[in-house]
Formats: sequence, C-alpha cells, structure tokens
Amino acid sequence: MEHVKPVVGIANCLGTPVCKYLQYHRKLNDYVRNFKRMRDELNCKMEEIELQLKAELLRPLGKIPKKGVENWLKAVKQMIREAHVVENKVSNGRYLCRACNGKLVDEKTREMKEFLDKAPNASEGLAMDGPSAGLPLPTSELVGEEAVRNEIWACLMQEEVSKIGVWGMGGVGKTTIMKHIHNDLLKQERFERVIWVTISKEFNVMKVQDNIASALESKEYLDKEEDKLVRAAILSEMLKNAGKHVLILDDVWDEVSLEEVGIPEPSGSNGCKLVLTTRSEHVCKYMGCKVIKVKLLSEEEAFI
Repeated sequence: MEHVKPVVGIANCLGTPVCKYLQYHRKLNDYVRNFKRMRDELNCKMEEIELQLKAELLRPLGKIPKKGVENWLKAVKQMIREAHVVENKVSNGRYLCRACNGKLVDEKTREMKEFLDKAPNASEGLAMDGPSAGLPLPTSELVGEEAVRNEIWACLMQEEVSKIGVWGMGGVGKTTIMKHIHNDLLKQERFERVIWVTISKEFNVMKVQDNIASALESKEYLDKEEDKLVRAAILSEMLKNAGKHVLILDDVWDEVSLEEVGIPEPSGSNGCKLVLTTRSEHVCKYMGCKVIKVKLLSEEEAFI
C-alpha cells in the first residue's frame, strides 16, 4: 500500500501532455515560489479589505458590509485554509509525486489569482447604509397621556432643548410614553439613530456602555477593553460618529455622569438629544434637563 498512492498520483497526471508533465516535475520549486507569493498577496489583500471595512463601519455607524464584500471575504478565508493544506501536502510529498504536486500547486495558484483579480474595489466603498435608525419597540396602547406626549415631542423638535427629563411616580406611564415616542421618531428623518437603553436601580457603568454599543451594533469594539476610561473614550467616538441621534435612558434612579459613561454632551451644535425617565425630579434638575412631569391619570382615564 505504501507505493500505491505515488503510482495513482502519476496515473492521474498521465492525462497531462508529456511536456507539461515534465515541466511540473522539473520546475516544482518555481511553482511553489509562485504559489507562496500569490498566497501572501491574497492574504495581504484580505487584511487590507478587512481594515478598510472596519473603518467604514465606524464612520458613520449604522452601515453594514456590502453582500459581495462579505461573500468575497468568506470565500478567500476558505481559499487560504485550502492553500495551507496544499502547502503541507507538497512539503511532505515524495519524489515520485513531484509532477502531481507541481500540477496541484499551479492549479491552486491560478485559483488564488482569480480571487485576487475579483477583490472588491475599495474606491467604490465596502459598506452601505443599514436598514433603519433602529427597531420599533413593543408597547401597549397609550391612554390619557396625549398632552405630556406632545410636550416631550415638541421639546425634541426644538434645537435649543438638548436634554429632557421625564419624571413621575412608579407605574405612572413614563416608559410607555417614551416607547411610543421612540417608535414615532423612527418614522421621522430628523435623526439618524434612536437609541434605547434601560438603566434600572443597580447602575453599572460597563453594562450601560455595553448596552449603548450593542444598540449601535458595535459592541465588539468594547469587548477587548476592560478599562472604564478607555471604554468611555471609544464609546464617545462611536456616538459622535453616529450622527444626529436621540439617546433614551429609561428608568434612571440616580445621577448619571455622562462623561464617565462616554456620552458626549448633547447640544444644538451636534443636534443630538438625551431623554431620561426617572422617579426623581432632582435627577432631572441635576443633569440639566428640561423637566417634564407625568401626572396621575384622572379617575375616568384610569378606569379606561
């Protein structure tokens, strides 16, 4: 059995013209050099495309890779894996298999050349706009809160108001109102992103950072970093690159340091808005918000 494989290999090459067979045999080393050069070129091109794609996905956020770019990267990674298999096979090959190995290396080199020729054109862009500014949130019917809802909406449309604090006792309907506003904002073209993050009583800076990054579909850029300050700097750049956006922080129990989390200060110049819901009027005032109170429903509204 030890000699069967070389014999079979030679038999497979017999279909090749004799001159080509001899060329594969004599110039195997040349074919291997070309093979390695092409593999390295393809690998470099793949890394170059990946780096540019990563940059495009960050500026601005909300973009997604073009389908052709994704398919090319996936296929090239498989091709490079196959190239390593071929290289190992050739390096362990017997003398009698030189011609067969030469043919194998030559064919794989041509395949890699085709992939290199079909590489995405970076000058045309590798990413495109994502499907939307966000996903609608499930919510219940809103009863008797039209006045406060309209007040919040009016503030969001005013350039001079950058931070809005919606406060009221627990269960009064703050979150439901903001869910409706969130969904209405998605239908508008005024803001490029609408970001919803639930804070809750057990406030954790890193968790909030992760939640905001996840909403921006860029959490992987924070996963490798453990330092809160560095994470805040990265998140701040993400939000700046997200364009005009509304950041809704739901269920805030205490003062939140925007700087510590990495949230750029909303202003008329950047066109961004911050809305928070809380049970504390003090939190709204401390964070410099336009204060809007959600009152209890009337007896009739409560009955409905």
